[in-house]
Order: sequence, then structure tokens, then C-alpha cells
Amino acid sequence: MRCAVYARVSTELDSQRTSIDNQINIFRNYATQQNWEIVKIYTDKQSGTKENRPGLKALIDDGKAGIYDVILAKELSRLARNGRLSYELRDICQFNNIDIVCLDNSINTLEGNVQNFGLYAWLYENESANSSRRNKQAKRVKAQRGLFVGSNPPYGYRTENGVLKVRDDETPSVIRRIFKEYLEGAGMDSIAKKLTAEGIPTPAQIANKSNASRFWHGSSIKIILNNWHYSGDLVQSRTETISVTSSKRREVNSEDFLVIEGTHEAIIPKEMFHAVQTMLQKRTRANTAPKRHLFTNMLYCEDCHRGMWYKANQKGYRCGGNIKHGKAFCLNKVVIREKELKHIILDDLQQLFNSIQEENFINSFLDKLNVKKRQFNKEFQKIESEVDALRNKKLEYVNLYTENVITKAELVEYRMLTDNKIEALQKRKMQMEEKMQEYENEDYAVNIGNKLKDVLTLKELTPNILHSLVDKITCEEEGNIRIQYSFVNPFQET
Repeated sequence: MRCAVYARVSTELDSQRTSIDNQINIFRNYATQQNWEIVKIYTDKQSGTKENRPGLKALIDDGKAGIYDVILAKELSRLARNGRLSYELRDICQFNNIDIVCLDNSINTLEGNVQNFGLYAWLYENESANSSRRNKQAKRVKAQRGLFVGSNPPYGYRTENGVLKVRDDETPSVIRRIFKEYLEGAGMDSIAKKLTAEGIPTPAQIANKSNASRFWHGSSIKIILNNWHYSGDLVQSRTETISVTSSKRREVNSEDFLVIEGTHEAIIPKEMFHAVQTMLQKRTRANTAPKRHLFTNMLYCEDCHRGMWYKANQKGYRCGGNIKHGKAFCLNKVVIREKELKHIILDDLQQLFNSIQEENFINSFLDKLNVKKRQFNKEFQKIESEVDALRNKKLEYVNLYTENVITKAELVEYRMLTDNKIEALQKRKMQMEEKMQEYENEDYAVNIGNKLKDVLTLKELTPNILHSLVDKITCEEEGNIRIQYSFVNPFQET
């Protein structure tokens, strides 16, 4: 039989890593005794209550693909300490003719030993819940002794035997600067933009997180300004997990906070910290839904591809990437006036409408239209070639996987990215096919004229009219505007 081995530990501690190796050695001996072939070994270093484990996901995906016949685990709790997940895993195995064998003799579907499945699923989840409660209590006792029990110390601090210590780098100075600038009237987004422009490491970078961004955000500044630890007091137990099977957290009542004063060196004097809290309350305003302006979700920056935001004080649109992160993200600071952009579009449409009405201009119109058709035919062929190349690439990925050059996870990721590219190209192809049919119509000029006539008589660009005639508008750093109409304007440069 083809056997899949699953080994799991709860943490990445060195002692736990040895446990995984020991589990695998036991599995190898057992498989040899049964004359089974181990086709793949799956491992995780996470709690069994969590569903989003890469090893478990790969195990399930490969099982559905028919790569193995039986799963070998030390005990059911290694596969899942979550009752619902245990039953889902059992059902997946049943539907795909996969057996489960646990070396503690609790579950062995090959021998029909499944009558206690529900009991073990309940026991393991209940055991996890009890363990979680004990862990929370132990952390609370530790916090009452003035020790920090969080996963990562606050920005500007490090931990030494559970005690917060001020770091010997620039991060404490960054904290002092944030509090000082906020008291002087700077906004959170403004402070974040400056820190990003100067290349100051973010909290995620200092914590060495794998997905750490180099961009500061207003929300990061807000978290720092609200963090009581900077005043020298330890504040713990502000949030808690909803349940043992969920990683989501919720706020607890303020009276349940654990506050111990003077446990560590303060980075911010208490007077300054309380002054900031008062200012935060004064400057907090009710969030109202932003007003939707005419070109919202239609006007984009050509350089960073972010949407352009309407700024009331400038009566126009600016690159959202530049506003949020500054020139470190995008250099485009041009302001596009809404009134001027409406005028440009209406002028375009008026020019096209007037040209269509002049009989002696029709021949020129048709000549330009034929040029457009040839350009579209050329692009159409290019898209077909790209789609064919991507489909061949998918087959290459399968070959690389079967030759063990890439992993199953990499195969799935590559194929997903390729499918997304193919989907985008096919969507573009369908749009072009529709337009090609429109161009082939002998009455194309007349139809376009009728479409524009009602628009131009209104002399106003309403949202409905705009979205029926324009697909997208982009703006370059130099202020050049490019309008993509929903129909082909033969007089517009490509």
C-alpha cells in the first residue's frame, strides 16, 4: 500500500523538532513491517486545533489526487484537536477511499476500528480547551509578577527573562519622535509617510516577520500612541481568543485588564503619554462614508496603478499611493482637476460626433477605423499565442513536479498564477471579439453617432453616461491623461 506519513508538533522549539524526527523513525519501522511504501512525509509545527496548516492542507490535496492509500499518524490528536476538523478529515478520507491508521490503536479503518472516533475527537478537543485555560492562567500569573507574556515585545523594547528592556538601537528614538510630532499637531498618516520616506524600519521588520512591509501606516502609528507599555506600566490581557479552535481575538472589558505600574523603564514620560491620550480623544471624529466622486474607481495612476483619490482642498484627484506612502512609493504628485477632465472627455466626444456628421470626412473616418481593425487583429493573434504558451507552461510544471524538481505547493501556486493570467487574456480576447464585430458593422459610424447624440445634447457628464462610454482613465507623473473608451475612437492615438 502507498502510505502517507503525518507528523506534527505544537511549537518550533528545538526539543519539539527532535519529536518530529522520532515520530518519522517510528513510522518508517511500522511501514517496513507492513510492507508499505511511504510515498510522502508531511509535517507541521502548529497547534492541532488550527485548520490552516500547510502540511495538513498538502496531505488533504494529495489524498484527493489519489497519491496515497493510507494515512499513518501517531494518534488522532496529531491530525486534529478540533472536533469539526476531525469529522471533516474522516469524511474526506471515506469519499476518497483512504484509510487512517493511528499507532496508539485508537483508530484503524483497515481493521474497522472506528467505533470510538467520536469519543476520541471530543476528548482531544476537550483536552485542548483545558490546556488553553491552564496556559491562560499561567500567563496571567506570570504577568502579575510583572513579566511580559506577549508574542513580540512592543516596538522599541526587547525582552530579557520576561522583563521589557529598552532596545540599544534607533527604535526608542522613533517612539519618542512619534509622540512628540503627534503632540505638535501632525496627523498619523503624515507621521507614517515621513517614516517611510526616511526608510525607518517598521515594527514588522524589527520583529523579523516573513511578510514584513517597509511601509508605515497610520494604523501602526495609532497602535503605538495607544500602547501603555511606553509609559513604564505593564498592561496585559486586553484581548482573548474566541475559542480554542479559532485564532480570532476579541476585546475584553477594561475592568478585566491586568495593569501593573512601573515594571520597566519608560520610553515616554507619563505626563506626555496622558497628554497624547487626551489629544487622541479630542481629535477622534466619527467615521462617515466617503463621498463618491465622478471619477472614483475609474481614474488610476499610470506609474503605480493605484486609484487616484479626490482631495477636496485641491478640488481634484491625486495618486492614492503617493498620498498614503509618499514619494518612496510613487513620485506622481500631479493633481487632476475634475472639471478639466470632464471637459477633455466631452471635447473628445464632440470632435468624434462632429466628424461623423461631415460627409466628406467619412472616408477618412473609415480609413482610420481600418487601421484600428488591423491593430486589433495583430493584438488578437498575440493574445492567442500568449494563451497557448501559458497552457504549455502548465504542462511543464506538471512534468517538473513528477520529476521532483518542484513541490506540490509550488505546482499549485504556479498553476494558479498561470490560470489567472490565462483568464485575464481570455477576458481581453472576448472584449476584442465584441469590438471587432462592432467594427464590421457597415453602419458603425451611424451607430456611434446615435450613441453620442443623446449624450452631447445633455452637455453634462453624469456617472451613468461616463461608465457607459469610458472603461478606464490613467494619469502619468507628467500629467498626461490616457482615456480608454468602451468603443473605439478612431481619432484617438493608441
